[in-house]
Amino acid sequence: MRAQATRALRIVPRHGSLPRARHWVRDHARRSGIPSAAVGIVELLTSELVANALTHGPEAAVDVQVSGDRTSFTVRVTDGDTTPPVVRSTGPEVPGGQGMRLVARLASTWGVDVHERTGKTVWFTVVAR
Repeated sequence: MRAQATRALRIVPRHGSLPRARHWVRDHARRSGIPSAAVGIVELLTSELVANALTHGPEAAVDVQVSGDRTSFTVRVTDGDTTPPVVRSTGPEVPGGQGMRLVARLASTWGVDVHERTGKTVWFTVVAR
């Protein structure tokens, strides 16, 4: 079995950062060979994690890492805030706060790795079905 290559992108919080990260991840997901429906989920969930990192994290760079193949694709988003994200239980009628709920619902698996005093990495994996 061949090891999955990891690719990384560093983005800074400015206008256009979110679409840049989302498109970069989408392009890598397409190249991995996962089905187009899975690519759409990867793109949506990436958008949610990067938006959270840019909105709630300190005014610093955000690192995005991807790895995957035609069976699964993983995205990791690292920022400088050690506060873990919260999956809110609000309904769809409440604006905002749905990002982690989408991640919890649509990802095959996800998690948070807190790095003492330096930030956290929120990650998810989408398994092709």
